[in-house]
Amino acid sequence: MTSGTGTTLELVNDWTPGSHPIALKKGVRVVIGRQGDCDIWLDHGAVSRKHAAVECSDAGAAIDDLGSRHGTKVNSRPVRAGRPVMLGAGDVIQVGPCLLRVRSAASRVRTEAGDASPDAVRTIVFGAKAGAEQALRVLIDVVRNIPTDGTVEQAGRMVLERLLAVTGLERAIMVRFDAARSDAEILAQAGRSGGAVSRTVLASASDPQRVAHLSQTADIQAAASIAGTGVREVLCARIAAEGEEHLYLYLDSVQGRASVDAATAEFVGAAARICGLVIESFARRRLESLRLDVERAHLVQRRLLPHDEGSVGTVHWSMRSLPGAALAGDFAGVAERKDGSVLVWIGDVAGKGPAAAMLMATAQAWLSSSAMRLEAPAAIAQGLNDFLFARSDPEEFATLLIVLVDPDGALTACDAGHGLVFRVSGDRASRLEAAGGPPLGLVPEATYAESGIGSLLEGRLVLATDGVHEQRNAAGSTFDFSRIEQVLEQSKGTSGDVEALIRALHDFAGSRFDDDVTVLSLERRA
Repeated sequence: MTSGTGTTLELVNDWTPGSHPIALKKGVRVVIGRQGDCDIWLDHGAVSRKHAAVECSDAGAAIDDLGSRHGTKVNSRPVRAGRPVMLGAGDVIQVGPCLLRVRSAASRVRTEAGDASPDAVRTIVFGAKAGAEQALRVLIDVVRNIPTDGTVEQAGRMVLERLLAVTGLERAIMVRFDAARSDAEILAQAGRSGGAVSRTVLASASDPQRVAHLSQTADIQAAASIAGTGVREVLCARIAAEGEEHLYLYLDSVQGRASVDAATAEFVGAAARICGLVIESFARRRLESLRLDVERAHLVQRRLLPHDEGSVGTVHWSMRSLPGAALAGDFAGVAERKDGSVLVWIGDVAGKGPAAAMLMATAQAWLSSSAMRLEAPAAIAQGLNDFLFARSDPEEFATLLIVLVDPDGALTACDAGHGLVFRVSGDRASRLEAAGGPPLGLVPEATYAESGIGSLLEGRLVLATDGVHEQRNAAGSTFDFSRIEQVLEQSKGTSGDVEALIRALHDFAGSRFDDDVTVLSLERRA
């Protein structure tokens, strides 16, 4: 099937190991689901037996949900049953937790294996001739014209065109070759099209320090794999790039060319080296862009949280929230209500990364709004549970602890699967339990209870996320609840509680945490 730009599309299933891309062809219906006869089989409990289908017509490829329980999404947007969504290259389809990619179908070239061993192919050690320096200067001019936001295909095509102009050969392709397959994926090409490539030559070029050269004129016995194709000269060099193990530049010609010598091979070797550097630079730029995006996302998340120190009414708090290795899923809040009470909450979204960060922001916004409606903690938890269940997958859920501090200091709590609240009174610290219900987003129309947990007049209240007690040291031991209580028994005041726990965690687990860590301490001040 072709998109609006004329590009052939295919579906890539990264969830099922060993699966091959499925081409989207006009008149073909591709069914996605958990049933064994589906065209794309996804073995997960959140995937319906027949979950979704892709239909291909003159207008293009479109996906429709087949009434699945957990829904289908394209680029995070829900697909409603009976309302197909058009697909294009680069789209990501989410079926339960499984992701499918829509991409432009890669062109492939047949590979042929002859009787000769790769050892029979003549190779030239890269860097042995003075011509390499001149070749590098020529290729550097090419690199200067490659857009900084370009693609591997663009860069490859520019290099290949220069190679053909300098070497006089007729076809140049950049391929990704897997010895387990009978063909190779074409990433870029220039010059003559069509014809197979020699597996023997590709194998002989596996050393990035050598350039393989095969000639019917000079290598009659070794050239068996190309003799029947009319090809007379072949040059091949491996592209050494981090993260890419099987990329090659492959040039050939059906015309006899006596001037394909060591200097020409040097030029091809230099081009392969340049291609490797360019590909790595693209990857580094993408990683840097991703790093900046993550940093910006961290800043946005931090703005959603309370300040590290603050007071509302008679309640004073101290808080620290430190993200783990990925985007944070912890959230917390303190809000004064019109009746003089203060609503406090702390929670943790399951998982890590952008999906968890989005769910964290959703929960935080809901709770901030609910705080103004003077609802009881159990009613707030129930409302948020119903909201999340209708808009999330089974593996997307959150734990939450809500505490309502009345003007007189009385504490009422609802615990939605969180279970991390401590009272600190003098030199004693103890973990408290509150009524509640299941984590949010797991059970439809779940009911929640609430219970009194004493008064803020009796001592400070410390809330934490599971990144505290589940944090592990080098030996694999967890920080656990007893250590939390021991630390809090030695601390003084809200800021002392927070700083002492964070310091103890660093001493225990090191400078970086495996999971997000949030600690919120409350006390009553006149």
